[in-house]
This record gives sequence, C-alpha cells and structure tokens, in this order.
Amino acid sequence: DIDRVKDPDNPLNAELVYTPELSVYYMGFNVDAAPFNDPKVRQALCYAVDKNRIVDVLTKDTVSVAYGILPEGIPGYSEDLDGLEFNVSKAQQLLAQSGYRNGLPTITLSVQGSCAGVAATALAIAYMWEENLGIDVRIEALDFSTLQEEARDGELQAFEVGWIADYPDPENFLDMLFHCDSGWNYTKYCNSSVDALLDQAGVASDFKYRMELYHSAEQAIVDEAPCLPLWFGQNYYLVKPYVKGFTPPSTVTSYLKDVWIER
Repeated sequence: DIDRVKDPDNPLNAELVYTPELSVYYMGFNVDAAPFNDPKVRQALCYAVDKNRIVDVLTKDTVSVAYGILPEGIPGYSEDLDGLEFNVSKAQQLLAQSGYRNGLPTITLSVQGSCAGVAATALAIAYMWEENLGIDVRIEALDFSTLQEEARDGELQAFEVGWIADYPDPENFLDMLFHCDSGWNYTKYCNSSVDALLDQAGVASDFKYRMELYHSAEQAIVDEAPCLPLWFGQNYYLVKPYVKGFTPPSTVTSYLKDVWIER
C-alpha cells in the first residue's frame, strides 16, 4: 500500500504524510547465556548482518537503518555514533578471536510468529549468520506474550524486540533497555560504568552536558553489542484535505485536540 500511495500519479499521494517514529527494532542477545556471554561473539554477529539490504529489500525503505539505540528526532541522537556496520571480514576475525574460535553451538533465534510462519527479517538474519559465519541457527516462533515473558526471565538466547518512546528523552531508551536495574532490560546487559553515566545524566541540569553523557553511554552500549539494532520506524498516514491541524505523532499517542474538520 505504501508503494502504491508513494506513486505521484496516484490520487492518494497528495494525502500522504509521514514522520520518523521514535522507535527502534532490534535483535536482543542474552549476555548471560552462552555463547552471548562473549562480547566478541556478539560483535561478530552484528558485523555479519547487512542491515541496508534488509531495509531496502524486505521493508522497501519504509524504515531507516539503525546503527545505534536512539532514533533520529530524539534529543541526544548523534550522527557521529560509531556503529557496527556490515563487515564480513571483521565479523570472521572477531569470531576467530572469541572463546568459540573452534565453532559455535547452534543458536536459537526466538521471534514473534506462529504456525503460519515467521517474518522474513528473521530468516534473512539467520541466513546471513549461517552464510557469513558458518553458524547453525534455529528459529523459534513464539506468541508475543510468551516471547516477552521468557525474554524477561532470561530464558532466551537471541530474540526480536522493539521499543517505542513513551516520552521523547534518551532516558526512555537507554535507561529502560540497558540499565542494570531496569525490568525492561531483557538482554541482561549490566555495565557499572554505563550505569554511572546514565545515573549522572538523569540528574544533570545542563542540557548539552546531559546529552554528552547519554552519547558516551550509547557508544559504550553499541560497542559491547548486547543487541543488534536493525531499524528506526516511520509512521505513514493518509490525511484528507478537509482534516486540519493534524500533526503526525512520533510516539505512541496521537494528540487530536487541535484537529478539526473543515467542510
């Protein structure tokens, strides 16, 4: 449908509005479970995935590639973040330096799905891990509530998950998803130095300094690879010309108090 309405010759094209969504979709790694307890394995798995190809082919560029945790549009987003970009040679080198240089056990990738099938994204990632690193990947389809519960309890190895901002602040991403004490930290990632940066940012009154602290924390998290960031979301709407005052929301809630119908 998005392809159709993006066509300038389609009458609906004039009604199309879209905005970046403050959300991130990623594959989480349980850092307490082998082989994800080895940071070089996690880094290798990140380097082995061609995210640009996944976004281009599978999502048809309806989202944007993520190399970090903070999406574009949120305070603290930085284009200077040094992400783990697709590099097969680097991935193979890291795996050879890891504690699993003689071979990894089968990895179970848990995703949302059913007997009807799983998302093509999971299949593509499993293929890239197998093709580029020689890893045997088993895909396990779980319903959403089971996936969430087992991830929270640390029962999964690798799992798909997404997060959308409740409010536009880096704390709502970095603290919620990666602070040692957070109940939403499904990866079980815990770094006292990162926690110190997050705690300091949480009480800092100077905006610039606060964003610098969050940038340092985000870079440390990305470097240690407790997850494979895949993409940031975008929202698409068709808005009739007689609907006035509508602003596409970047978070969960659409605020309609300033919207009116003009006939």
